[in-house]
Amino acid sequence: MFIAGLAGLALAAAPLAASQAASHPDATPACHAVFSQCATPVIAVSAISSHDLTAADDFALQYAGPQPAVAYGAIETNFSNSLQDGTEDWSWIQDGTVPAKGGGGFKFTAFDRAAFPLAPVYELEYTPYGQDTNLCLTISSRYRSNGAVLGKCISAAQQSFIVTTTAPGLETAPAGYQYAFDASQAGSIQRHLALLAPHASTDGEYVAAGNAVHVAAGKSSLNEWASIP
Repeated sequence: MFIAGLAGLALAAAPLAASQAASHPDATPACHAVFSQCATPVIAVSAISSHDLTAADDFALQYAGPQPAVAYGAIETNFSNSLQDGTEDWSWIQDGTVPAKGGGGFKFTAFDRAAFPLAPVYELEYTPYGQDTNLCLTISSRYRSNGAVLGKCISAAQQSFIVTTTAPGLETAPAGYQYAFDASQAGSIQRHLALLAPHASTDGEYVAAGNAVHVAAGKSSLNEWASIP
């Protein structure tokens, strides 16, 4: 599932020992040791199309900006989800849920309450090696329209995401995968833009928010995500 084993959060960092650096599709052991919600998010597309919807083979969400991480640093996909350099370490922070009544902190509407009843809303913090950067995936048009960059974690609508397996105009996400919709209101069928990679099969594709793309049930999509815990 897109949110895999969500529990608690914490802080600190440590370099990987040589024995820990073996390649495997997962966030780093150092991140897991600090953040119980640490994971590597992956989009439902692989370098080999027959491996699509196999989370261990899917393209990973990677921070690709300056080091150390900075606000407005770029976020893209990476064909390898086995890097142990910390750039694929992310942790989930729950901001709340789509409320049963009222708009809540994100001014959710009656449409949202009907389409996403009590769906969880999360921020995604960049936590390389378990470091608490206080930088979260943020939708910003500073460098490209609705592009995903890092921004200070302030639980703003443009860095909070409705996470759901179902949405108007879309098939139910395949087992283990979910959709993530920016909490800001938009003119799409779902009234929110989906987190996606516009050409997901391209390595190094910049991640963005855009209109969700419909595909047949059980097929891979550039707006379906999983998390490798």
